[in-house]
Amino acid sequence: MTRWRCIVLAALGLAGVACGRGEPPLNLVVVTFDTTRADRFGCYGRENAGTPNVDALAAQGFLFEHAVSAAPITMPAHATIFTGRYPVAHGVRDNGLFRLPDGETTLAERLRDRGYATSAAVGSFPLTREFGIDQGFDVFDDHITINVEDMWGRRTEPKRGVYFDERTSAQVNDAILPWLRDNADRPFFAWLHYWDPHQPLIPPPPFNQLYLHDLYQGEIAFADHNLGAVLRVLEEEGVYDRTLVVVVADHGEGLGEHQEESHSMLAYDTTLRVPMILRVPGLEGGHRLSNRVGTVDLLPTLMDLLDLEFDPEVQGRSLAGWIRSPSETLAARMPHYAETLSPRLSHGWGELRALYEGSWKYIHGPRPELYDLASDPDELTNVIDEHSDEVVLLRRRLEAFLATRSSDTSSHAVQETDPETYQRLAALGYISSSGTSPHTIEESLVDGGIAPQDRVRDISLMSQAKQQLDRGEFVHARELSRRLIDLDPGNAFYRGLLATALLGLGQIDEAARVVEDAASLASQNHTAFLGVATSLFNFGEDQRAIDLARRINSEYDSAYGRYLLGEMLAALGQSEEALAELDAALQIDPRFRRALLGRGIHLAQAGRYDEAETTFQELLSNHPLSERGHFNYAVMLLETRRWDLALEHLDRAIDLEPAYWSAHLARLALFADQGQTQEASAVLLHLEQNCPDPRIVARARALADSGGRS
Repeated sequence: MTRWRCIVLAALGLAGVACGRGEPPLNLVVVTFDTTRADRFGCYGRENAGTPNVDALAAQGFLFEHAVSAAPITMPAHATIFTGRYPVAHGVRDNGLFRLPDGETTLAERLRDRGYATSAAVGSFPLTREFGIDQGFDVFDDHITINVEDMWGRRTEPKRGVYFDERTSAQVNDAILPWLRDNADRPFFAWLHYWDPHQPLIPPPPFNQLYLHDLYQGEIAFADHNLGAVLRVLEEEGVYDRTLVVVVADHGEGLGEHQEESHSMLAYDTTLRVPMILRVPGLEGGHRLSNRVGTVDLLPTLMDLLDLEFDPEVQGRSLAGWIRSPSETLAARMPHYAETLSPRLSHGWGELRALYEGSWKYIHGPRPELYDLASDPDELTNVIDEHSDEVVLLRRRLEAFLATRSSDTSSHAVQETDPETYQRLAALGYISSSGTSPHTIEESLVDGGIAPQDRVRDISLMSQAKQQLDRGEFVHARELSRRLIDLDPGNAFYRGLLATALLGLGQIDEAARVVEDAASLASQNHTAFLGVATSLFNFGEDQRAIDLARRINSEYDSAYGRYLLGEMLAALGQSEEALAELDAALQIDPRFRRALLGRGIHLAQAGRYDEAETTFQELLSNHPLSERGHFNYAVMLLETRRWDLALEHLDRAIDLEPAYWSAHLARLALFADQGQTQEASAVLLHLEQNCPDPRIVARARALADSGGRS
């Protein structure tokens, strides 16, 4: 490296990683598989796993046979991976209710400060920037609604109301691979988050057929396939041989073991043991490392392998020495800590904290458990009564661990969750009205509360009901939801599931009674409740629908609820009342597209053109890709005889949606009215050749024949 090159790098802030070395610094790519068990990869022993890319990385690198996560929950687990600190230190304990404090220093911040370009693309809502995991990334792509939008950003199908927003690993690749190509000539760190193995399990073809009877495995195979695309780009750009590649999961999945279908409620290795594989350029691979390690160890290990220092605030230990000399025995076994506070925070049950030490695993909670993992790796036999001395010792060490690892700054992670996010979490079943405040967390062992092991079956039933709803299997979803309500009659979320199933079966009156009989309609599943009100209205029970919508809005005031009530009132000709509700919706969310569009239309219909125009302009300023906004503004402009501007917005509506036949009709009427017969004939011909609706074609012919005045 020349002296001049070094001066340029120093000016760019890169000297810390490049100058003085005989070769360029290593790049880093971290791929986190969400909700992925280690035993579902071929390299961990799964036959016909369909994971050739992960398996190849393991053959070229270092596979940790016993890596454990710090929490079986997405955001806390990722916060540990990228800070090298346990949840008791960084403070993130559950999805949605916490934000990684700005005072925490992430891997991305550490690498960016040393001159790395940094970029990330995530696959689901719990890791969006509002929760602080974006710290240190030059580019952080969290556009997770793409699964239900087209290329113009328009919603093309209803959201899955029972699951988080998500996008596939292929779409994550699309978001980050162009950046990777553009930055391949400088040190870079890229993080890709693959959400696919999380419920709902909907692998695309051919994986849905290849793994028809194991869709979870199909999702993992699909994600592995997309990992292959990343590795090919690294090879194409000539940087594969100087890129450290990491594959790790945030946590596993219960899959029915210990009666847990999903994750987050229990602290067994079904959801805590994870795959962790590192391919390190320059080091001979193919090694399997058997000592227990934690994902908390990943950050210091990576910093060490990149020849970079890290501060003592990091709580994990570097495994780089073991990786460089895998034949040597890892130094004294370290205890590893894991927790799930989600049962208390989300359901008001007890909390679980676990300590791994040697072959022992002690789980503290309302009903403590002890397992000897050497003889019982599946944690089937609780031996707590036979080993009282070990229990006393492990409990004391767990208490000491909490005392020495917890941080005063962890309380800064609690954030005041905005009503929309809270409702979103509640509507997904992540929070119930019986949950406890995150402000009450104390870093000590808590004995009280309901043992999550005794109630996890409730959550598994809920998970099954959500899956049935997502697949449109409404009869099964109805029966599961009724069982859930029998277990917890006051749970509003369970009532929402039942109401949704009944609507799917066309049993609208019964769905309405389920909602109307609820003790409270506040927050939890309010979107499902509003769906019942909408169905009642559509089937002619106007007053019952309006009464229900008003009750829902009085208990949980939302922009969407106000908008729906406004549309109902408008359909009944109650224009002023409708406008008042739309205005109320916009007070809650000034950018709410539907309310802006509805307000503009209602004002125009009332002849209040100046106010309507202001509203349409505000709508299009906030949502320039709204074809309905352009069309309805054009209709108002036609009414006020501003032909040229109307035509401009009609053309834009058609640009955004070529099959917007109403906009084509309006163009035809405008041309015919203005005597532009050639242009009108061209529009008519286009409709005759392309429009599949004979009624629209007939209407177009009538307009052309009457000169636009029909």
